[in-house]
Amino acid sequence: MTDRIRAIEGLALVAALTAVFDGVHGLGDQFVQRQHDAVTKGMHGSHLVYKNDGSPAAENPWRHGKEGRTCTASAYGSRSVSRHVASYSAVQLASTLAVTRTLGYRVPASALLTGAAINAITHGILDRRDPPLWLAEKAGKSGYIF
Repeated sequence: MTDRIRAIEGLALVAALTAVFDGVHGLGDQFVQRQHDAVTKGMHGSHLVYKNDGSPAAENPWRHGKEGRTCTASAYGSRSVSRHVASYSAVQLASTLAVTRTLGYRVPASALLTGAAINAITHGILDRRDPPLWLAEKAGKSGYIF
């Protein structure tokens, strides 16, 4: 009988966490994210952009010092998505801890961090827009912007 109760408790915990993740998704994905990161996290390309704001270097080639540092658009997009994924993961990890502690569960740190890492990696891949760009290229629609 105790195995059945543990299975039911486990399912209830999964259901509670799923509901909480659905509830905090908008918070982590939109409200915590910086507007600039939302706009630039999908940047791709080998053209140079300025590191401080992501604007194309070709439009204003006269910047100097820190203002004049450049990187590729792909590198800039990767940095933007990394900042977003870090803030999103922090919101989700905090909500996970709040739910599990409130319900009296002590989830091992390795399990929490593994779940957060899997979510961060998949979220980052999707927000980087690589799969949609790859699919568009395969479908012959690579000129479309996502």
